[in-house]
Order: sequence, then C-alpha cells, then structure tokens
Amino acid sequence: MSSLLLERCADRPVRRLAPGDELVRQGDGAHEMFVLVDGHLEVVRDGTTIAAITDPGVVVGEIAFLLGTEPGATVRAVDDTTVHVVDDPMSFLADDPAVIAEIARVLARRLDRLSAYLADVKTQYADAGGNLGLLDTVLSELAFGEQAPVEAGSERDPDPRY
Repeated sequence: MSSLLLERCADRPVRRLAPGDELVRQGDGAHEMFVLVDGHLEVVRDGTTIAAITDPGVVVGEIAFLLGTEPGATVRAVDDTTVHVVDDPMSFLADDPAVIAEIARVLARRLDRLSAYLADVKTQYADAGGNLGLLDTVLSELAFGEQAPVEAGSERDPDPRY
C-alpha cells in the first residue's frame, strides 16, 4: 500500500469500475497509469490470471509506460472499484521525485519476490533432465539476460490468438 501515491493523486480524476470492466487491455496502446483507491482488480495475461490487486495505493500501468510498450496484461475489476487516473505519467513522475522513488520501491519489491520464487523453482528442478533441465537456463535468461523483442508463436502454434 502506498499512502504517498494516494496523497499525490488526491486531486486527479477518478474512474469507477463495475465488476468485469476493463481498466487496461493487453496490447492496447494506452499509456495512462492508475492508482487504486478501493476495490479489487485482477491482472490477466494471455488468458491466465497472474495477480490480484486489492491494496489501496497500488499503481497500475506503470510497466507499459516505463518500458514504452503496449500493456502486457489486461487489468479488470472483480468488484466495484475506484482508481485515480494519471493521464500524463511523465509529468506526474517528473514533478515529484518522491513519486519516482515510491514506484521504484514497488517495482523493486516485486522483483525481489519474483527473484525469491525463481531461486525456489531453480532449486526444485536443478537435477531434472529433459526439458525441465533447461528451466534453470531459461529462467536465468528471462530474469537477468538482455531481452530482445519477442514475437508471439511457436513451431506448434505459429499464429496464436493472443
């Protein structure tokens, strides 16, 4: 929870969402950020729910904005939800270094949790053979390697519908 972000967004517009309303759509070109006031959001990537957001002050949409990419996931309301709308994220960040530091802390906490999970998964499958034996290499590259742009698809499914 970030009371700092809620405080800094107090004068920003509010958007209210009903259950099922989409706040962000995966692949959409929008670059707004949002700060949760109350309610419950779910994050869905390629049809799989990957996170639930219920803590007031959590920022949404920051990854796409910071990376300059389209949103990598859909974020939708599970319950009646209220968010503050940050329609000009660059100004929001540039005008207040404390906001930048808070968002950096949030992202660092997420990375720390994912790194701990990565270490656990690598330990569990360290001695696995076959495709599971590649898990260590793949996860390390994903977590810490230089990332080239990725095109959706595979040999098995060259034209996925996501």
